[in-house]
Amino acid sequence: MRFYRPRSFFSLLLLGFFFVSLPLFTALFSSVQILDGLLQQSAVAVFRSVSRVENSRKLVDLLHDQERSARLYNVLGESVHLQEVNRAQEKVEQVLAHFIINSSDVELIGLIELLDAKVRHLVAALNKVSGDPESRKQTQETTLLLYSEVGSIAAKLERQSNTLMVNEVDQLRESVRRNKTALSWQVSGLIGFSVLLIIFFISLIVKPVSQIDKGIDRLGEGDFSTPIAVSGSRDLEALGEKLDWLRKRLNKLDREKVKMIAHISHELKTPLASIKEGAGLLKDGLVGTLTVSQEEVVSILDKNCDKLQRLIENILDFNMAEAKEMPIDQTELPLDALIRDVAADHHNPTLARNIALELTLEPAAVLGNLQQIKTVFDNLLANAVKFTPDNGTIRIYMRKKSGSVNVIVEDSGPGISEEDRAQIFLPFFQGNQPKQAAVKGSGLGLAISKEYVQNCGGSLRLLPSRQGARFSVTLPRMKGGME
Repeated sequence: MRFYRPRSFFSLLLLGFFFVSLPLFTALFSSVQILDGLLQQSAVAVFRSVSRVENSRKLVDLLHDQERSARLYNVLGESVHLQEVNRAQEKVEQVLAHFIINSSDVELIGLIELLDAKVRHLVAALNKVSGDPESRKQTQETTLLLYSEVGSIAAKLERQSNTLMVNEVDQLRESVRRNKTALSWQVSGLIGFSVLLIIFFISLIVKPVSQIDKGIDRLGEGDFSTPIAVSGSRDLEALGEKLDWLRKRLNKLDREKVKMIAHISHELKTPLASIKEGAGLLKDGLVGTLTVSQEEVVSILDKNCDKLQRLIENILDFNMAEAKEMPIDQTELPLDALIRDVAADHHNPTLARNIALELTLEPAAVLGNLQQIKTVFDNLLANAVKFTPDNGTIRIYMRKKSGSVNVIVEDSGPGISEEDRAQIFLPFFQGNQPKQAAVKGSGLGLAISKEYVQNCGGSLRLLPSRQGARFSVTLPRMKGGME
């Protein structure tokens, strides 16, 4: 089952934005929930602590007031003081009841119940009316001594309330620490998941764009045989299908161009042969003696016939190499000797312009076609001589590698401009001709050379250089051959 394909590139972007944002919004929502829980927990803890502290202090104050009223009643015997004791008892009971509601600690509840029992007993004893006045007074004085015990219990109750408040603060601090750790891990995980989603959607977005870009580059380089396939959103896949249709159309036109050029070139050879033959008859004086001016004209005619013949042969060679029609007879070739022979053929032009030709070679055997490999280095050296200024330098050096031999051909000329580098191997392409290039070429030399090197299983590349042109020829190395 094929992965879901969005209808358009824009919908893919929206889908990516949604899925990438989802973990981040989840992390934000989780953070808000955790913070809200901490706020509620802290609010409850603060309320309970404040309530316990306030109740314990109020309880101490009420007990002090009650004890003062009880002692006044014992001394003066006035009923108004006893009423104040009873009113204080009601307030104490209310405070203790509220204390129990807001408390869950067993020790604190035990102290509250004990204090309540003691105060009830004390007030009941003060309100006792039976017996003679002397015995009641003695009982009341004995009862008043219980206030010291009640005060001690109230102090314990206050201390326990403070201890509980400290414990709740510690628990709240520990809860904050745990939630902070959990939130950190959760946010880190969600951010990591968002990063993975970002990488995933970037690959989904970049992949079809990269496929289209590579397809256009191949078309620009003249590769019409490799199909263009684009996988992605439907609109980009439709664009890829149109590019592939364009590739097929260009491939068909290219084949027709090759056939047409081959046919035209072949047809031109017949009248050219007649012209050259006629020029040869005139030059040899077989049709009569020529004047000096006539001989100069015939010499120019014969020379340009040779140039035209070489141009036609180059066109035919390129078409046959491109169409893979030239038979490939590969043999073991001594590459160092072949390069020296090519260099010897260019001795006169280099000598005439005082160009230094430096060869750094070593015995190396490669597998290839003799005529094609010789043509490759002849074209490279001819270009180097053409574009190297007078008193310049051309260097050819060799590097042996495992399974291949690499030859570098570099000159001290003006080099190749950045806008021309991508098109230098295209047929019929001619960059800006420098002043040294008195004879304009056909634009087929490098295209033919690249086809020949590829036919032999090698590669021809233009290397970056600070000055001049720098070409690299890599050919398969013979195993166990001459070295």
